[in-house]
Amino acid sequence: MDRLRTEGEPARLLFSGHQNGMADPVFACISLPCQMHYFTRADVFSNPVARWFILRMNMLPIYRPKDRVPDLPERNQLTFSAAHQRLDAGAWCGIFPEAGHQPERRTRRFKHGSARLILGALSRPAIQSRGIVVQPLAFDFTRYDGYRSTARLRVGAPIDLTDLGTNPEDNGPNRMLLSDRMKVALMEVSVELQDGPLYDAHLACCRFIEGSTGQRPDPAQLAELRRELQSNEAEALAGFQALLDAGMPHPRRHDAFEGAGRLMASAPTRLGRHAWRWPFWAVYRTTTGWWPWLLEKRMARRIRSAGFRTTFSIPFLLLGVGLTWLLLALAVSLWLRGVSFGLLLLGGLRASQSLAMPLEDAWIRRRAERAAAPHLDHPWMQRWCTLR
Repeated sequence: MDRLRTEGEPARLLFSGHQNGMADPVFACISLPCQMHYFTRADVFSNPVARWFILRMNMLPIYRPKDRVPDLPERNQLTFSAAHQRLDAGAWCGIFPEAGHQPERRTRRFKHGSARLILGALSRPAIQSRGIVVQPLAFDFTRYDGYRSTARLRVGAPIDLTDLGTNPEDNGPNRMLLSDRMKVALMEVSVELQDGPLYDAHLACCRFIEGSTGQRPDPAQLAELRRELQSNEAEALAGFQALLDAGMPHPRRHDAFEGAGRLMASAPTRLGRHAWRWPFWAVYRTTTGWWPWLLEKRMARRIRSAGFRTTFSIPFLLLGVGLTWLLLALAVSLWLRGVSFGLLLLGGLRASQSLAMPLEDAWIRRRAERAAAPHLDHPWMQRWCTLR
């Protein structure tokens, strides 16, 4: 976050890859030190509940060709004008240059709408006086499907705009130059995996490295793995499928490869350090700990895209847990004939949840390690997931 500290109060535009539906902008809004104004696909504004929520997060609708709305350029120009006014005032805006989301860890081709926005901002007197910082923001989700996935955020260095001048022309060459520069900057802070058939095998290796080192894989290491996978594609794909057929869980849906990394690095999860949390964990599991599992199954049946399951399950989870707590507090208040007892229960339930989550996460990691343990000697694991 040190890269977000700059002299004065310049406007700021953060551009990022888009991997998890609506969760990306929400994650940025609650994690960054300043209120974000994110460009968001316009079709989600059509739902009254979603519209109420996202408008209160200061998001801006952006229209895509596939939305098939009349006067699309004019509508987007209104959105750009609103964003420019906010940047004039020193606001922070966020945009997804890929103009769409996909649940994979790789950067795709940039559309030129982001470059148009920046070139337009650079010509405004207020921006020329205040200054603007444009920098990449990388989102990372260890897993898109299922309960308790880890989300990470990394901020890159600002891109150089000085060679564009004080009043650059909004033309094709400048848009292409700026888009290419932005993509290179984003790839420097992102995890870039091989696209196509080798993606899942590369992801498995990446998750193994994350488990063994406890941090983001080195880009050079991932690039070396990509080259080796490409040069041995048939062998790598056949071996990976054989590993899955033998019972190893898929890296997109399970943390087993990360667990394998911890086991091979002789760093298995220790539950003993969390023994004192057991009573709080029991309270959490009994009262509201079943909500995530219930919603996960329901969302898997109703929503095809894994990138949107989290988006819709989180609000329902917050609502379900909150209502459960309120009903329990009401029951206790009526039983003991005192509102104060209900309020004390609410505080106790919230404290129990907070104290229980480290143990809950440790249990999840331990289960991942147990799922991986029978497969550590598999030839594919020994060939591609040995520590390097």
